[in-house]
Amino acid sequence: MKKRLRTFCVPLVVATLVVGCGGDDTMDPEPPDVAGPPDVTGTYNLVSLSGVITMGATIGPPIAVGTAMLSQNPASGDTATGSMSMSLTFTNPLNGEVTEIADQGTFTLRTDGSWEFAGQAQQNIGTFTMAGNVLTVMVTEPPAAVATTVWQRQ
Repeated sequence: MKKRLRTFCVPLVVATLVVGCGGDDTMDPEPPDVAGPPDVTGTYNLVSLSGVITMGATIGPPIAVGTAMLSQNPASGDTATGSMSMSLTFTNPLNGEVTEIADQGTFTLRTDGSWEFAGQAQQNIGTFTMAGNVLTVMVTEPPAAVATTVWQRQ
């Protein structure tokens, strides 16, 4: 009786193992979806500003104050777009002259860290980083707009 049971069970176990292992299936798994850039949607306050407008000095409140509002669309692959409005006021500590910068337009960011902004008053390109709730934008073109701005999301 034991021999008969073994004769029946051994082929059944082997067949189950072969089927469970997938046999000759050589299909590669689907590659994971490309993760898009971080979502930068939010309202931000200026932390610091440096660049051509500040003659290279890094300044922040109360000399430079600003707000930026970004609304990002869902990412498509490695790219995301959205709208942005920004208002910044810089007071020159040497002569008290006040410079106001305000613009609104669209932005594009990519997972490689590139940044583009097409506004009503200006267009610029550069790079960005998002660490926690801190957005840093480094404008590299055009030369007159070269700057680094650090923004804290509210």
